[in-house]
Amino acid sequence: MTDSLTICTVSYRSASLLDLNLALTRELNSAANFRWLIVDNNNDFQKGNPFDDQKVQVIKGDPCINQGPLKGSYHHAQALNKALDLVTTRYLLVLDPDFFIFQRDWVNKVLARMSENRLSFWGAPYYPNLTWKRRYFPTVSCMLIDLERINREELDFSPELDELQFLKAAPILSLLGIIMGIIPHQVKHVARPILIDIAISMLRSRWVAAPLSALFPKRFYTDTNTSRDTGFKIQNSFGKDRTYQIEMIVPAHINDLFTKKSSFLMNIFAWMYLLLVPENLSIYPKRRDYSTPMHFKDVGLFDVRGQFGWEEYFWEGQPFAMHIKGGTRKFEDVGYDPLRDILYQLAGVFM
Repeated sequence: MTDSLTICTVSYRSASLLDLNLALTRELNSAANFRWLIVDNNNDFQKGNPFDDQKVQVIKGDPCINQGPLKGSYHHAQALNKALDLVTTRYLLVLDPDFFIFQRDWVNKVLARMSENRLSFWGAPYYPNLTWKRRYFPTVSCMLIDLERINREELDFSPELDELQFLKAAPILSLLGIIMGIIPHQVKHVARPILIDIAISMLRSRWVAAPLSALFPKRFYTDTNTSRDTGFKIQNSFGKDRTYQIEMIVPAHINDLFTKKSSFLMNIFAWMYLLLVPENLSIYPKRRDYSTPMHFKDVGLFDVRGQFGWEEYFWEGQPFAMHIKGGTRKFEDVGYDPLRDILYQLAGVFM
C-alpha cells in the first residue's frame, strides 16, 4: 500500500452530482495523490467512464440480492463491499455523491491528521436532529478508514434493517424468548448476539421510551438511537473499542441541552435531563462537542442550512463541508448551475 487515497462513491442517479464533486475536489487538491472509484448502481454511466481522468474508475454494480422493502440500503452496502475488494491504497474515503468538502488541500490535511493522531476512522457523524440514528461515529456519507489499522476482512457495510423490522413487530414474549435463547425460525440465520441486542433495544423502546414519550412527547421518542442502517456493523465492531482512535467533523446544530434557558426551572430541567437520562433514551447528544452552534451564515457564507435545510459541517472551527442529504431529488429542485455557484462560493474562501 501507498499513503495515497481512494475515494469510493456509489452512484444512483448521481452523475451530475459526481461531476460537480469530482471537479471541485480536483480543483481544491491539485497536489494530492488520490483516485476515485465509482460503483454504478443504476446504469448512470451506460457509455462507460465519462471522466477524462485515468485516476477515475467506474465499475458496474451488481443487482441487489435483497429484494425486501429496504433494498436500497442493502444495494448501497453491497456496492461498497464490492468496491472494498478493489482498494489498493492505505486510506479509503467512502463519500456520498452529494457530500461536498470545500476546503483547499483537504485531502493532504486530513491524511496528515490521520497519520499524526494515529486515527483509524475520521468523518462526518449523523446530524443530531436525526434522533433515530446512531451517534459518535462517522457515517457512510463521509467515512475515512486507515486500512493499515483496520483489518479489511472485518469491514462489512451491510445494514441490519430486516432483522430490526422483524423484531419491531415481534410480540414481547418472542423478544424475551430471544434473550433466553429461543430464536424464531425466520431469523435463525442471524447471529444470536445481534438478535439479543435488537431484542433488548425493542423492549427498552416499549417498556421505557414509549411511556416516557407519552408523558413528555417533546423530550423522549420511542425510536431514539435504534437505527442499524448501512455502516452500522462497522460502528458496532469498532466504535466502542478505544484501541481504535476516531475523529469526527462537527455538525452545525444548536443542541438544546446546552443552551441557556429563559428561566431557572428550565435550566434545572436541562441539567437533570443531562444527568439522569441515559444516552440511548436521550433525543439530544450528550457530548457538548458533538455539534457547534455556529452556522455558515455566521461567517458570511451562503446559508445552505437555512435556505435548503442541507447539512453544514465544521472542522477545526472552520466551515468544511456540506451534505445535501436526499441527493438527487433535492439537487434537481435547485439545479446544476445554482448548486455549482453555491459550492464555488463556499470554496472561494479557501481558494
